[in-house]
Amino acid sequence: MADQRPSIEAAEWELYRALREQWTHEDNLVNHRLMWLILSEGLLFTAYGTLSTAQLHWLVLGFPFFGMAVSAVIGISIYAALAATEEVRRQFDAAGLEKICSLTPGRRIGSRGRWAALSLPFVFGALWLLAMVGAFRV
Repeated sequence: MADQRPSIEAAEWELYRALREQWTHEDNLVNHRLMWLILSEGLLFTAYGTLSTAQLHWLVLGFPFFGMAVSAVIGISIYAALAATEEVRRQFDAAGLEKICSLTPGRRIGSRGRWAALSLPFVFGALWLLAMVGAFRV
């Protein structure tokens, strides 16, 4: 009976490590996807600004559509990674591993850290929408 208690604790620690590794992986995916979003949108806005002074009206109209599509696709992938972290959290809570060690600093702190990932795809999409409205006014 004394041998069984350490093995249960060892199994709990293994589960904790596995879930923590998955959490870290998904968190890194969010980070990479946010960087893709920021870099790609920065490049697109730079090209759009350069083209807006040229006489290539069809490109000035096409860039906002492409920018919104990039925001949407990368935004969907960000939301997928965040949903995966929620699934890891659900498994962590269901296993009762909070007694071993917390997965994150706290739910309130962790949720505020997600605001940029949740909002930036919409911010860039809205900027492209404004650019499109401006392009149609010209």
